[in-house]
Amino acid sequence: VDTERYCPNSDDGSFRRELGVASDVPLIGSIGRLEPVKGYRVLVSAFARLRAGWTNSPAPVFVLVGEGSERESLQRSAEQLGVSDAIYFVGWRSDIERITRSLTLFTMSSQSEGTSVSLLEAMSTAICPVVTDVGGNAAVLGPALKHRLVAPSNPDALAAALSIALLDREARERDAATARDRVVNYFGLDSMVQQYESLYAAAPHVNRLK
Repeated sequence: VDTERYCPNSDDGSFRRELGVASDVPLIGSIGRLEPVKGYRVLVSAFARLRAGWTNSPAPVFVLVGEGSERESLQRSAEQLGVSDAIYFVGWRSDIERITRSLTLFTMSSQSEGTSVSLLEAMSTAICPVVTDVGGNAAVLGPALKHRLVAPSNPDALAAALSIALLDREARERDAATARDRVVNYFGLDSMVQQYESLYAAAPHVNRLK
């Protein structure tokens, strides 16, 4: 991850203005392919549960970045659950760093996952993650953020985890800083180059690249 491009610079508010979302509104975001393996049906359901149980003001809204075969069905689900006015489907975007800086939380509901680039980019931008405990997500978050992992295919658990993160600003901001440090130290470009150099330097001469 390019940790200089994906960094916690001050948000200029332009993306929120594009959506018509005020600066004090909690904005949850997810970035990925709108395909069944990403579990977005679960996420839409979890968001509806979150909104239904929300008693503070203002209520959170959700932005989904990406395209895929499930977009229309997800939009229908949002309408059926009464949250279509609070979910923004913005399609594929090239300004991901601007979008992530505007978020309050980053979330993923995947049923299967490798090492998610969008998760790493959000964490590099110092956004607190709430993601399902599948594939490489636990390894990306590390021990200090394991409490932000949620069982997959469980909208109630995901809604509860999102609510906890939104309501405890101090803990959320602390975890956001931890997320940034995690990526810089283990997944940044400079860190990866140094790790490769160390491996090559430590390898027996016969195994080194000519």
